[in-house]
Formats: sequence, structure tokens, C-alpha cells
Amino acid sequence: MLKFVNKSIIRLIVCLVLCFSFLVVNPCGRSANSAETEAYDSTSLIRFHVIANSDNEQDQLLKYAVRDEVLKAASPNLAESQSLAESREILLSMENQLLEISRRVVKEWGKTYPVTLEYGVFAFPTKSYGNIVLPAGDYEAVEIKIGNAEGANWWCVLFPPLCFVNVEESTSLPVDGKPAVPLNTAAKQKKPTYQGKEIGFFLERFF
Repeated sequence: MLKFVNKSIIRLIVCLVLCFSFLVVNPCGRSANSAETEAYDSTSLIRFHVIANSDNEQDQLLKYAVRDEVLKAASPNLAESQSLAESREILLSMENQLLEISRRVVKEWGKTYPVTLEYGVFAFPTKSYGNIVLPAGDYEAVEIKIGNAEGANWWCVLFPPLCFVNVEESTSLPVDGKPAVPLNTAAKQKKPTYQGKEIGFFLERFF
């Protein structure tokens, strides 16, 4: 009888330990991914958007070229930021620099598109970045518009620094379920220009 009681007590203790461990690791039955998703909301993020002039191939590549150079310039500073307020201050102090970088890239690609950069609060639909889903809402963001800004945009999160702790890794994350476009992809596909015109288009007139 005593042996049976001891076994019952041991089983009860084991069950209690397992239940307690489950609650600590996974409170309220939430998965780790669910908790991570809920941690990001419109009041704790700074987003980054680059909107292309149009959806043609060259305009889309130009969008990525602008993205690359802006991230390369901003990442060393933002990677050290400890708060949203600090990141905001950094971005506002770099506003003119990032705009000039964007305009330089556009010019290097032989385009005359106007470029604007605005830091503010914008309304966004539901979006995904890697395994993170952001609900629709108003978000603080840096927005760069190239030309008519009628093409598909690229976006990521500047704070927390999901766009980069490592810029190479950040640009390999899929956006909205679409294949990622890694850093320097645009530079590798850039067509040479002559006096602002793509040489490829010039040659097509003769062949």
C-alpha cells in the first residue's frame, strides 16, 4: 500500500513540474512567433519606404540602388541606437544627407527624376517583412519618392533595426511574401549610360 502511495505522489509531482514548465515557456498557450508578432506595433516602430517611379525593370532596379546606398549610410548610426527617440533624432539629423545620396544615385543612373524624402506619419496597409506581420495603421516612417512614385515600393523597419544589424542579411529578407532582392543586385544589373542615355537603347536603333 505504501509503495502504491509513493508512486502516485511521484506521478503527481512529475505532472505538476511538466505543467509549470509549459506555462513558463509558453504562457497562455501562445507560440513564440505569435508573441514576437505582437511585440511590434505602430507606436514602437520607424519604417523605411522607397517608392519607384514606375514598375518597369530599370525603375525598379533604381529603387533598389537608392535603398542600398541609403541603408549603407544610415546603418552604422542606427545600429547603435538604444531607443525610438534616439533613432528619430539620428534620422532627422541625416535627412539632407540621405536625400542627397538618393539624388546622386538617380543621377548616376542617367535619370532626371525628382526625388523627395519625408519623415512623418503615414497610413499603411497590413504588410509582412520576413516572419513579422505588421497590421494596417499609421506608422512613423522615412519615405523616399522617386519621380512619379507610381511603382511598387520596398520597405523595412529602421527601429528596431530590422533593416540591419547586418545590411547584407536585412536585404535578403522576403518582403510581403516576395523573393528578396539582396544588396548590390541593382548595381550588378545597371546598364552603362552615355550623356544620360542608356547605351542599350541607343544600340537597338541600329540592329
